[in-house]
Amino acid sequence: MDQRKVFVIILNWNGREVLGPCLDSLVRVTDPPLEIIVVDNGSTDSSPDIVREKYHGVELIENGRNLLFAAGNNVGIEAALRRGAELILLLNNDTEVDPSFAAEMLGAFDDPAVGIAGPKIYYHDDPERIWYGGGGFNRLTGVPFHYGLRRMEGSFSDKPGRTGWVTGCTLMARREVLEQTGGLDPSYTIYCEDVDLCLRAAEAGWALRYVPSAKVWHKVSSSSGGGMTPFKLENRIASTWKLFARHRPLWWRMLLFPVHAAGFAGLSLGLLLSGRWKLLSAAIKGASRASGVGQG
Repeated sequence: MDQRKVFVIILNWNGREVLGPCLDSLVRVTDPPLEIIVVDNGSTDSSPDIVREKYHGVELIENGRNLLFAAGNNVGIEAALRRGAELILLLNNDTEVDPSFAAEMLGAFDDPAVGIAGPKIYYHDDPERIWYGGGGFNRLTGVPFHYGLRRMEGSFSDKPGRTGWVTGCTLMARREVLEQTGGLDPSYTIYCEDVDLCLRAAEAGWALRYVPSAKVWHKVSSSSGGGMTPFKLENRIASTWKLFARHRPLWWRMLLFPVHAAGFAGLSLGLLLSGRWKLLSAAIKGASRASGVGQG
């Protein structure tokens, strides 16, 4: 049995329907032993009561208000570091894990160069269809994407190895990485915090690893309503541009501006013609926020 001290941080916000099944799946993990911390972001649906009443071995931290993804997770990360965590796993509350997933992921850290690792993630409601099979970046636009997205298991070559980034849905990191980088950056508000963390870790010399033998199932976007919403669209646009501003030089952004502008114009036209006014308004708000983003 692996003796490394592993902490799991589950950020919860009004996750009453999903938090119990997530914790149930973690309880079935026996190797390695996991220390579990649920960080609640001011839920109003009594979901913290589930932890208090049923999961007595799980630590509950209540923030009292919604700190969003980065700041909320950082509360848990700081608590785990104080308690001597060697590895910290960030896990969405709307996931369920395979009993061997943690042991498989730990294998990646036998290589001292690896700082962050992530598993293969499937759609929970279509359990052979892949949601995340490693992370990459579009060569033209630089926009981050998931390899294997919506592909069926076994339909493409899927091997362990280096990856461009690991999704914060299920991300395991060494304590040294989190100490060195300072954890997730709350200035993103929501979205791209995970990509930013991975890029900063890579810039510091750490390798990022995709571990397809570790398996997780994700109830995609349950906390934000599923599908594309105005909230999602606004924040994806603003956060993606912040990512560019931080990790791409000015000449790159200037060179790619016509491409991004054309893409935004096409998106806006499509929303206009389809009468999706709320999404169009959200896209404009996201672009407006992005126009004020500096180097950050």
